[in-house]
Amino acid sequence: MHLHDFLKETSQSQSDFGAELVPPASQALVSQWARGITRVTLSYALQIERKSCGKVTPQDCADMFIEGARGQPGIPAAQPA
Repeated sequence: MHLHDFLKETSQSQSDFGAELVPPASQALVSQWARGITRVTLSYALQIERKSCGKVTPQDCADMFIEGARGQPGIPAAQPA
C-alpha cells in the first residue's frame, strides 16, 4: 500500500504521522516520501511498517521512490490553503 493511501485511509495528517516516528520526521519529509522525491531510510521504513500494521511495507517505501525517480505520476504536492 502506498503511504499516501494509508494516511488517507486512516485520516492521519503527514505532520501527525511524522511526529510519531523516532526521530520525528517533518511534514515536508513525509510529503517527499509520499511523492517519491526522497528515499525512505530502512529505519523509517521499518517504523512505517509497524505503525501501519504491515499495510505499508519496506518494499512499498522503496517502490514509492522508484516510481518518483521514473517520473511516474505521483501524489501532488499539498496546496497552501
